[in-house]
Amino acid sequence: MDRIVIVDGYVDEPTCLGVPPYISTYPRYISGAIWTHSVGTEVVYQTIDQVRSFKESAFDTWASADMILLIAGMIVPGKYTGGNPISVREAYRFFSQGRIGNIPKLLVGPWGRHGCGLEGGKLALSSEVLSPPFDYIVSGDPEVVIGLLASSEWNLEAVDLGAVRESSETIEEYALRGTRVVKQHPGHRRGYLICEIETYRGCPRYVSGGCSFCIEPLSGEPEERAPSGIIKEVEALYNQGVTAFRIGRQADLFTYGSDEMGVEEFPTPNPAVIDNLFAKIRHVAPKLEVLHIDNVNPGTIARHVEESKLVAKAIIRHHTPGDVAALGVESVDPEVIRRNNLKATEEEAMAAVRTLNEVGGDRTEWGIPHLLPGINLVYGLDGETSQTLEYNFAFLQKIVDEGLTLRRINIRQVIGYQGTRISGKQRSRIRRHEFISHKDEIRQKIDKTMIERVAPKGTILRTAFFERHEGKTSLLRQLGSYPLLCHMPNSEYQFEKADVFVVDHGPRSLTVLPFPLDLSSATLAQLKRIPGFGAKRARRIKTGGPYHSIKDLEDVLEMELPQWLEHVLKFDEK
Repeated sequence: MDRIVIVDGYVDEPTCLGVPPYISTYPRYISGAIWTHSVGTEVVYQTIDQVRSFKESAFDTWASADMILLIAGMIVPGKYTGGNPISVREAYRFFSQGRIGNIPKLLVGPWGRHGCGLEGGKLALSSEVLSPPFDYIVSGDPEVVIGLLASSEWNLEAVDLGAVRESSETIEEYALRGTRVVKQHPGHRRGYLICEIETYRGCPRYVSGGCSFCIEPLSGEPEERAPSGIIKEVEALYNQGVTAFRIGRQADLFTYGSDEMGVEEFPTPNPAVIDNLFAKIRHVAPKLEVLHIDNVNPGTIARHVEESKLVAKAIIRHHTPGDVAALGVESVDPEVIRRNNLKATEEEAMAAVRTLNEVGGDRTEWGIPHLLPGINLVYGLDGETSQTLEYNFAFLQKIVDEGLTLRRINIRQVIGYQGTRISGKQRSRIRRHEFISHKDEIRQKIDKTMIERVAPKGTILRTAFFERHEGKTSLLRQLGSYPLLCHMPNSEYQFEKADVFVVDHGPRSLTVLPFPLDLSSATLAQLKRIPGFGAKRARRIKTGGPYHSIKDLEDVLEMELPQWLEHVLKFDEK
């Protein structure tokens, strides 16, 4: 086989994100499987956004291929600024073209394995809705199936499309050989790329069935990768120019390496294993720019407080600041917790939030905190009533009242997938208008407070990447786990990245200006954005000067300025 095209339609699973700037494990493992068993085969990697932008040239490439694979699957519904996952309608339209009619087309990833999720609050469609245009639906592990294909002279009729890994060792060579495909990702050139790294798959809570809505327990007993394999993969990616990593491909990072994995529902964390893993990542990638984590079970922290503190401290020793431990709280309604076998009670969730604030709340000077909790709330679960909304809001308000900080709050409506316990008729009694009102109340009354605590005025955010323009405003984000969305007003010029500082807050975003802000070249529009200045004071600044210190500026404005301004402004040299 001479050429295989891999189209990345993006994935968002409970334990894996593959929407830009993230690249998931799927294209890397699949490419590695091809290059392990068919060294001479050319792999062409395209994102769905590239296909949308360059349709004809992309379709010409497809027409020259011997096989086409689509990776797709939104298991966890979300909103994205870096890319837009492929829709079922697009998949049908794009892959139904006559000129690729005779080329084998394979659907792989979550859509192939679990069905096609459309949006939160709805049941997933069967994968068969895309057969045709896809000739083969891969319900197993894509890298395993492709590896079998490549080693059997590409005989699609002779291969089990439901084949899965025999062990984690199966993917180690694939993970290494597939690293070079990252160079084809559009974010690679500008350094705007973060790789999801897998430590294990499956959920420790599979012993009790796990959460009712989650696909992760369907993988069975957790299957851990050896630390050596993870380190080699990170080193290989680093050698390909990747400097940003998220250890996020697992249900609960704090349990990685536990001796009780596969035995206990809430294994006791093993801090030494995680400390060793992160230390060695730092050793093989000494100039990395991002090292973050993702999922942590609040029930683990609540049951193993001291061990969890040691794990968090180990991570902080080696990671980069601005990290987020995503806590799958889902709901604090006792009846919803009981019926859906959720991870933690309200008291346990609060204990986890307090612990992470205690250990991870410190920040570098004028920077953002090291490691904060994020909260996931899910709606559409069995046992819900209007009172569920009250329980959840009161829980968040309690966090505010205690002076604790959350980095972010994800509010989602569950998608029902076959194999999970909510795959049948959903029983939520919450009406849509109630859900929307509840979500808006959280955004206005909780989120605004939290983002002000995470990034107070004057906070400096280093290396924020340009994403797009909205009118005269530039949208920027740093690389990392749940990076803060930044709006830079009156910024029509094109740039790759910039250091910025915070001047204002919205419910889920920041208003920023370039750091440091040069008073001699700053525009009136920029100066007006600084709190307390306004149009008149901005004009006085422009007509005054030179300014050699904050005192000179205060004299011209005849006012005392906030302390944080002194370290974000650039003054004239004496």
